[in-house]
Amino acid sequence: MTAGGLNRFEKVVYFVVYIAYIVIGLYKIYALRDRVLSTSQFQFAEGWRLLQRGNEVRLRDNSNDELENFGDFLATFWPYYLLHALLSGVLRWKWPHLLHHGYVAVSALALLLNLHWTSLAMLSALIVSYYLSAQRRSKRLTWLLSGLWVVAINIAKNSQWWLNQVGYAEYVMLIVTLSWSVLRGCSYSLKKVDNAGFVEYLGYATYFPCLTHGPFISYERFVQQPIEGECESSKDSWKRFLLALLRVGFWWLMMHWALHFFYIHYMGRDVRVVAMMDSVFWQHSAGYFMGQFFFMYYVVTYGLGIAFAKQDGIAAPRRPRCIGRIHFYSDMWKYFDEGLYEFLFKHIYAELCGKQSSVMAKVCATAFTFAFVFIWHGLHTDVLIWSVLNFLCLGAEKIYRALVSLPAYQQWSLQLFGSAGAQRFQALLATQLFIPAAFSNVYFIGGKEIGDFLMRGAYLSGVGNYLALCFCSYCFFQCSELLLSRTTNHKDKIKST
Repeated sequence: MTAGGLNRFEKVVYFVVYIAYIVIGLYKIYALRDRVLSTSQFQFAEGWRLLQRGNEVRLRDNSNDELENFGDFLATFWPYYLLHALLSGVLRWKWPHLLHHGYVAVSALALLLNLHWTSLAMLSALIVSYYLSAQRRSKRLTWLLSGLWVVAINIAKNSQWWLNQVGYAEYVMLIVTLSWSVLRGCSYSLKKVDNAGFVEYLGYATYFPCLTHGPFISYERFVQQPIEGECESSKDSWKRFLLALLRVGFWWLMMHWALHFFYIHYMGRDVRVVAMMDSVFWQHSAGYFMGQFFFMYYVVTYGLGIAFAKQDGIAAPRRPRCIGRIHFYSDMWKYFDEGLYEFLFKHIYAELCGKQSSVMAKVCATAFTFAFVFIWHGLHTDVLIWSVLNFLCLGAEKIYRALVSLPAYQQWSLQLFGSAGAQRFQALLATQLFIPAAFSNVYFIGGKEIGDFLMRGAYLSGVGNYLALCFCSYCFFQCSELLLSRTTNHKDKIKST
């Protein structure tokens, strides 16, 4: 489907509606700031002094645990990022055969100096267990081991004794690190090559820039050699690396600046604040900006890991794609977290079905994939709802794509609507899939309470509200389709030259 047949005025209308809704919605969230401060029992953090006016203290929304924990992590571990960059640069220049030794040394130093012995024991046991599993070359053993480690992680997550031993910051760090390490262990064990040594495996399993905050890099990507002709000079490489770090730093500062004015993270915790907005129609914008701030967080965390990985010559996945440019939910999985998608597709979905498999086999493979997503993310009700909605929305999208690809449908729609009209009709149908898929993310980002609230607002607030939501979502969909078509055409022109 392409939006290329639409007239210019119509395209302008779509973008005007899109931009107007975003600007007005953002203003309405800003207008709630004082009411949030007057009604909230949460103690917001004191903001930047540069933003204070006279004696007025401007407070910052620090209610997002992930964001605050990442800030604390950087405050503790930034010297090891610097050490990694310097050491890997020297080793690549003088002793490239010792590069993996350098990766292991930096990570070992960072962990040994900062983690409790119980944390070190758990992480070491997990890493070694997957190396031993790889020697057996058994997929069943690897998945059995992964199941045992997921159980162990959930036990540790609910252990008050261990939490008291290590403190909250280390507790969060290790739970996240262990979860990523399960994927790395699986990737190595399932794709092990004969000449892979223990040090190379440790270099992959403990690669510090992606150890805790991602993104996930498969073992195949980690050992992939640069394509001939794509190698940069040392000067260009360092320049690109510094620019990537500056980009990450810019978005980090922008996000923290914005949280002085828009208490969007707190809105995800307190439904009463979202209900303060003057209409159900504008409450939908809260869900949109929860998604955008969630996206910005991963632009920063993943962007940092990707910058270091590319500097080290590793074929890192791409940065997350902005959710404002995603209009099919299958693209959310493909382009928001590319590394995780590759793992799920290669090691679960593709192992259970192929292109020629029956529809039922593909449905079962998708169900198993999302069952793993649910278990790996944690056995929580909001994650379960999010996973089920993801499964249903992707299933509905497959049905939609099968329908619009039928020759009989294409002939019927062209005869009835014409080329541009058929595109509009397909976009209208697809919008009905886009709405629940978009709101499903709120369950994952904010939890069950806010997810239920916005879902009820979308579907149980009258026909007029739903028609208005459909119109705006339809405009969003068409804008994303136009941007995608433009990007695709640009890439095709580059290839042709």
